[in-house]
Amino acid sequence: MAANAARVQTKGAPNSKDRFGYLVVHGVGNQHRRIGSGRSVLHHMGRGIVDPIAKAYGASSVVWTETPERRGSSAEWPLGTPAHAAVDITCPEQRAGRVLIAEAVWADRFRRPPWYLRWLLTLGYALVSLPAVLLLVGPDRRDHSFWEPTETSIKRTCLSSLRAGLRPGAFLISPDFRHMARMGWRFLTLVVLLAAFAALLMEHPWWTVGGATVLVALSCTRLNVADHVIMAAARDQEREELLDFLEERLRWMRAHCDKIVIVAHSQGGFLAHQLMARHGGRNQSKVVRMVGVGSGLKPIWLLQQIRRPFTWAVAWMLPIASLCLGWGTSPLIEPSNSEVAAGMLMQLEAITPSLALPLAAQSPEFSTAMLNGMADSMERIQSGLLLVGDMTWERWAAIAVSATLTLMCGLIIRFRIHPEAKSLLALPVPKSRERLKWEEYSSQHDMVGRMLLPTLPKDVEQEATPVLGHPLGDHTKYFDSEGLLARHLASALLSDVKSSGAHRWAETVARYERALRKQHDRRRCFQGVLMLWVAAGALTLRMAHGASMVEAITKSWQPLAVATLVFSAVFTWRGRRSHRELVAKLDAELRGEPLPTPPVRITIPKHRFAATLALAIGAVFAFFGALGLAMLSRVEPTWRVASPGAPMLAAFVLAVLAAAAGSGYRVRRRWAAGAAFLASLPALTSSGPLGSSLPVWATAPGGPLAGVVVAAVAIALIGLTRARVVHLPEAASSPSPLVPGQRGIATNAAGRSARSRIDLSARQRRQP
Repeated sequence: MAANAARVQTKGAPNSKDRFGYLVVHGVGNQHRRIGSGRSVLHHMGRGIVDPIAKAYGASSVVWTETPERRGSSAEWPLGTPAHAAVDITCPEQRAGRVLIAEAVWADRFRRPPWYLRWLLTLGYALVSLPAVLLLVGPDRRDHSFWEPTETSIKRTCLSSLRAGLRPGAFLISPDFRHMARMGWRFLTLVVLLAAFAALLMEHPWWTVGGATVLVALSCTRLNVADHVIMAAARDQEREELLDFLEERLRWMRAHCDKIVIVAHSQGGFLAHQLMARHGGRNQSKVVRMVGVGSGLKPIWLLQQIRRPFTWAVAWMLPIASLCLGWGTSPLIEPSNSEVAAGMLMQLEAITPSLALPLAAQSPEFSTAMLNGMADSMERIQSGLLLVGDMTWERWAAIAVSATLTLMCGLIIRFRIHPEAKSLLALPVPKSRERLKWEEYSSQHDMVGRMLLPTLPKDVEQEATPVLGHPLGDHTKYFDSEGLLARHLASALLSDVKSSGAHRWAETVARYERALRKQHDRRRCFQGVLMLWVAAGALTLRMAHGASMVEAITKSWQPLAVATLVFSAVFTWRGRRSHRELVAKLDAELRGEPLPTPPVRITIPKHRFAATLALAIGAVFAFFGALGLAMLSRVEPTWRVASPGAPMLAAFVLAVLAAAAGSGYRVRRRWAAGAAFLASLPALTSSGPLGSSLPVWATAPGGPLAGVVVAAVAIALIGLTRARVVHLPEAASSPSPLVPGQRGIATNAAGRSARSRIDLSARQRRQP
């Protein structure tokens, strides 16, 4: 009866020739416990798509008529009928269009192992698939230009590439540098977390045992959502039964709609892809578009490949080869031999006194001694780098094992894996219809959907969707009321119902998406550079005393973990706040309210280099100058060294300002001037020994430090004054002013067509 009523309602709607239906498929979890509630799949995903229309055009513009799920079987529908809603949409000065939205809840449609075996099977599969942990630090879609060079980059010569890498500001806008920085950041975070867990296990074993017991208990319950992933990746029979259920839900949609759009989230994206690829694409009938959101297609597909013997061997041999190579070559690249570390300490000992001592004390003999110390330190560093003859046979053996394993992996990939992976994830195209339009959306930090490899067909992956910038939070907040993706999908829905305002809606959403994306990149870069300062300060001291890179990270895990958590909490909170503010402005503009001023201001990349470099140099000299003043006050008690901590505070301020300027923030010049004053404070208030006949400025400690910092800040002030700032989101009729930076993999077609129409109308208005 419910199905017949829905059929009658849909057929009686306007535009009955193009009856659109949306089938929403949820991700991993236990959504079956929320059926019929406000947190159900139908409300969370389906209602999340149409709610932005109600916010823009008023509550009366969306009429939601819901029919609950019917689980009882019938002759026509053996698996029951899904919960669905007939949605009438009324746009300004336009009659209503109707869309049918139905849910496909698959979380309880497959058999699960007994509760007493569930934890053991989960643990066993995790150990077998342990190399999949490397996916967490793998490349994402922002690294597309690094892993798949364009024709322009292929034609580059070695000299042109070297020239491009050495140009000023290359590290701020170079995709290669950004790729290496992201990989290094993720590796640092992973090692810090492993060190923290190892320290917890060794120092507090009872807490570790208690935590493990809780995890085992939870894995025996229905909260073990990892079992859903294992089902899709390793249990063929259960997966096929689940696809039978989804195919039945799709058959129900075909009986009630002429055109179908599938919106699938997380693991639902993998299931929807398998459904569309099933039996040569027979299920693609009436499906005009498939939208994957934070899709688990790539990670689950890779987990499936690990079951193959050759792929499993490659997955284990590559990490082993990397570890062998790192350990074997560590004397060449790590300061654990203490020769390089000793040379670095000698350099610091030679330079630091020159910043703290007054000019009167810097005689020719002092300068000669400083230069000799620098020369000795450079000689020691060079001798420390030439340790090939001092390497043990164990390290040479490790390098040979690494080279052998790498060669074997290359041969296996070349002759066994690559020939079978030509088509990869491409969908079959039935002869009776056109190619299915396939779109994949993900944020830049979603740990499930951000993966780059394996690559999808051309024009499938869309530009990154701005969410919050958190690996876990992004994956669960795509369809929130403040989400940009929901408004993006709402523009596609308006286009499906032939709304006259769909193009303006798409253009407006595209402008705000771009503004949020640039704002997110700026904020994330700021967080990364601040973490770089903290990591450099914590690791340099450890490495200077002979520790290797990994040893320095494991021994400094406490300050690094605290800094990571604090920065993550602060920047996530700030990102959520700015995201909500900008989405509120977007809703206001969609309602027709004028936007007074663009809320986002970003300095263009080519105007950041001079100020960033000058502020960073000033921060480094202020830091070591403060250390020199502290040592001078202890060694020479007859000298009055005042405010030795002021340069240290100035160093922290200049470091933060350098991170902000390099990220694109508009730095106030008075902050840099105040930091320069703090660095000059010891030179203004200190004095040398009593009875000296020289002027005060020559005997005041910290004079050279003040001169260097003031000169660096002066250069930074000039750069900040000349920096050009762009305002986002730009006006609807103006071209995009922010050219530098990364481009997306694909461009939104609706936004592009809307902008082209706006430009055309503007040209027509200018014609006489």
